[in-house]
Formats: sequence, C-alpha cells, structure tokens
Amino acid sequence: MEELNGSGSSLGCRGLQRRLLSHGLVVSREQVLAIQKELDPIGVLERKQRRLKRRVYHNKGPNYLLHVDGYDKLKRFGFAIHGCVCGFSRRVLWLRVGRSNNDPKVIASYFLDFLRELRGVPRCIRSDEGTENCIIADIQRAFRWYHDDDMAGEKSFLTGSSPSNQRIERWWLSNKQGGGQFWIEFFSNLEHMGKFSTSDHVQLECLRFCFTKLVQDDLNRCAQEWNQHRIRHTKSAELPGGKPDLMYYLPELYGTHDFKMEIDMADVDAAEEFCIYQSAFGCLPEFEEECKNTMFENSLLLPTNHSEALALYEWLVSYFNA
Repeated sequence: MEELNGSGSSLGCRGLQRRLLSHGLVVSREQVLAIQKELDPIGVLERKQRRLKRRVYHNKGPNYLLHVDGYDKLKRFGFAIHGCVCGFSRRVLWLRVGRSNNDPKVIASYFLDFLRELRGVPRCIRSDEGTENCIIADIQRAFRWYHDDDMAGEKSFLTGSSPSNQRIERWWLSNKQGGGQFWIEFFSNLEHMGKFSTSDHVQLECLRFCFTKLVQDDLNRCAQEWNQHRIRHTKSAELPGGKPDLMYYLPELYGTHDFKMEIDMADVDAAEEFCIYQSAFGCLPEFEEECKNTMFENSLLLPTNHSEALALYEWLVSYFNA
C-alpha cells in the first residue's frame, strides 16, 4: 500500500516485485499481480491498454511504395552497399555494392537502371533523411510531376526516421544471416592479422579490386534466394503470404495490380547526366587499369572465390609495395 500510494503506483508487476526486495519481501510475480489487481485495478487496466501496439503497415500492391537504404557494415573495408525493397511483395529490387553509397549520383545510377527494367516509375518511394538519396528524390518527383493521383509530384518521395523505413531496415538482418556476416568476419580477420589497414590506400584499392565482384555475386545470390522463398502472411500489416517474385510479377493472383506509372523512356536516358556509373571492380579507374595490366604481364587470372581473391590481394599488395 505504501508503494501504491507513491512512485510504485506506476510500476508493473515485474517492477514492483523488484521494488519489494528493497523492503526485504520476496514475493512471486503472480502474487504481486494478484495484489495489484485487488488494490489498484485501474492502474493495472491502464498499463494493459498502454502496452506496445505495432503500427499497421499499408501497401496495396507492387510499386505502390518502395523502400531504399544504404548498408554500412562493410563500408570501412571499402564496400558500400545500397538496396531497394518493394513494400508489398518484399522483393529485393536492387542490391548493389560499390566504393560509395553516399554519392547521390551513384545512387541515382542504380535507380535509373531499375526504371529501365521496370519501364515505368513507382507510385512512391520512402527513404531515411540522408542526403545520398536526394537525386533519386528529384528524379522521382520530376517523373511523377504531371500525374494526377493523390501521391503525385512532391508527395511521391517520402523521408523519415529509420523505424519508418522498417521494411528494408529489417531486410538487412536477413542479408547478414544469408552471407553478409561471412564477409564482415573475413575482412575483420584480415585486419586483425595485419594484412589489411583501412589507412593504407593501396591495400584498400587492392581489396576492392579483388573482392568487389565476389561480394556482388554473393549479394545477387542472397537476393535471388530471398525473392524465391516463401513468406508467411503478415496479419499486422495485412500483407499476403507467398514468394516475393510471384507477388511482384503476378499481383492478380493476390487480388491487386501493379501500381507503376508510365513515363517516357527518353526522359530516363536524359536523366543520365545526373548519374555516375561505378566500375564493377569498385576501385579507381586508373588503379583498375594498372592492376589489369600487371595481371596480364604476369599471367594472372581473376579470382573465382575468396581464397583465390586473398592470394591475388596479397600478391598485388606485395608487388605495389615493392
């Protein structure tokens, strides 16, 4: 009664159970809850009503709302990842690795590649408040400027906090479990063994040259496996269950349709002036050329797995240091 008349009135049964220990009273949680229900039924009811309620996520179909975001777990090793997920089907629409995911012109090139494949423009895109997506935002709003639906023009690109972009924020965990953790540990071990330093620009460029394609291959494999696996029905988000590829390409099976908007593909080509296309090797163009020439002169082949890539990396570092 003393606690319920003071600050203890705001505690739940677990908190009050711990509080009673300070009074020398060891009481089970069930007993505490039973006493609270008897002495403070209104407080128990209010706490029950204020318990966590997840927000209901609404998405009507493919390309209704897309989520874009960058992934920085490998960035310190020279590999910056950017991706996009369809909120309805949860299909991965692009997953790219390069030397930067902060340059808006680089991110814009990923977006234009997607628009060419889609042959249209999505109804709406959501991102966090970072500046790397600013050119995507301008292109999206420009292409949607003359449409007459409720999300045309300025409303077609939304920004907010990371929790608001939960669709892709959650997917990064699946990517980590699907192979991303291997690369984090692999490059960390190189650093711990003294074979790599983030402050050594030659080592950084060599690492990019040797491993970028392998990391991209793993991302492609992870995205493909995800897009073809079966997702359970999400009751809280009112989203159907099924395979992302089927939900994205055959929305009629799920009682909906594709929400992409038509655009002139000539406009997509014209938007290229705002883009930068990175090399598939991830390193600087002049460094890539030097590495290729060196490999040709020494009859070396491009690696096909991480062991071969490590051997080539160590050889190149030794060669350039010499």
